[in-house]
Amino acid sequence: MEQSKLRVAMLSTGEEVLHGDITDTNAAWLSRRCFEEGFALNRRVTTGDALDDIAIELVRCSQVSDVVIVNGGLGPTTDDLTTEAMAMAMDVDLELNSYWLTALKERFEKNGRTMPKSNIKQAMLPEGAELIDNPVGSACGFSAELNGCLMFFTPGVPSEFKQMFENEILPRLQARYPNTAKREIQRLYSFGVGESTLNDRFEAIDLPDGFELGYRSALPFIEVKVFSPRQHSEISLITEAIRHAIGDNLVGDGKSLLDTMGALLNEMNLNLAVAEKFTGGYLTNWLNENVDTRNALVQSWVLSESSLVTETDYNPLAAVLAMATAARENAGVELGLASGNVEAGRVALGLSTALGDWGIIVKTGRKLTNEDYRCYASTMLLDMLRRYLTGKEMFPEVSALTTLESLHIPAEIDE
Repeated sequence: MEQSKLRVAMLSTGEEVLHGDITDTNAAWLSRRCFEEGFALNRRVTTGDALDDIAIELVRCSQVSDVVIVNGGLGPTTDDLTTEAMAMAMDVDLELNSYWLTALKERFEKNGRTMPKSNIKQAMLPEGAELIDNPVGSACGFSAELNGCLMFFTPGVPSEFKQMFENEILPRLQARYPNTAKREIQRLYSFGVGESTLNDRFEAIDLPDGFELGYRSALPFIEVKVFSPRQHSEISLITEAIRHAIGDNLVGDGKSLLDTMGALLNEMNLNLAVAEKFTGGYLTNWLNENVDTRNALVQSWVLSESSLVTETDYNPLAAVLAMATAARENAGVELGLASGNVEAGRVALGLSTALGDWGIIVKTGRKLTNEDYRCYASTMLLDMLRRYLTGKEMFPEVSALTTLESLHIPAEIDE
């Protein structure tokens, strides 16, 4: 069967997944791996723990898919009903798999324990099902066919699920569908430009057969994905054309802005300090998510906005640049970033360096929550730093923000 006609689905089970108590990281991981290996998912479904609901969804998936990977519900407790639901859907009985029962008992005995009776449930499989080994957990997987659809059943524990997919399920898929073409993705991250504008910029790019562009908006970034056949001769050429079209709005090539800045600061052996009013620690917390930016951040101050100077000649740009300079000089580092107070939706942002200072006052171009505005302001600061370190224009237009005023003060050069 050709890849373009192969219909692959994932069914996730569990009330905690259905109601959002936990994030379904298995689904995101499987979507990526299946795409890379040429088995792109065309359907993802989630159902709760009710026996009838699972059985109905198994039948429904089997009727519209060629392959279904079912995740969750193989544990020893009473709410783990996936195996029983599949037997119901197949109209067969459950039968004891003596191999898995023996393996379970040996694992418990190896740890000096007696296997609880409830674990026997995990050795009961639908008649005719093929066992799929789980070398690290108590829940074996299994495969079976329903309505001509090949179905794989896996436990919900991420480490077990991933290992079983890589070692057991993927080889079976590759053997059954040997003509699938592997794919790859180039990821480019932009800031300050909307999807429609990016789409217009890409219109002149002629994509070869098998290439596609995708967009993912994750505030405040737009991730541009270049899908292509693996090792295609024109990947570099097309990706470079996309980079050129994004221009200096490109903040990450294959990695996020934060990771890009971490690598840059580490490579240039630079340190920074931060002083925050409006952003209230958002930038500091963000910088601590990457080991290189965390190491580069020497000091950070989070100041109350109530510390606003009230003199009539108060200048927000001068104030924020004074904050950035004080942060840099007090920490004895090369770079200082600062966010000032927010006043009538306006906020001043500043960058201080040994070569000069840059400040900007922005206002939201659309209604943003306080949290989203802090995110945009923090990103603007980090992007100002990126632009300074890479020699880009310092005061770009940002789609969600309106620039009201900007200022550059060159460093005084001693005669």
